[in-house]
Amino acid sequence: MGFEAGEPEQRSRLKDVMEAADITIGELWLQYFSMSGAAGEYEVQAYVEGVLSLPATERDLLAMAVKEICSGAGPDDLPPGCLP
Repeated sequence: MGFEAGEPEQRSRLKDVMEAADITIGELWLQYFSMSGAAGEYEVQAYVEGVLSLPATERDLLAMAVKEICSGAGPDDLPPGCLP
């Protein structure tokens, strides 16, 4: 199974925001799962590390989960990687 076009770039952006905002795989997965994400925590970790491909719908849900984590922080608690 290969990666879809655009998937490596999408994963790279997700990983960059996670690192900048200090979001752990566990935090990401918990938010993603609460939003009906279907992949397990280890699958999400493998995706972020670039070893596993995920369907576009799951990748989009991960991106939404990161946005939710960032938007859930108050203005004073906003991690540096989260854009206001």
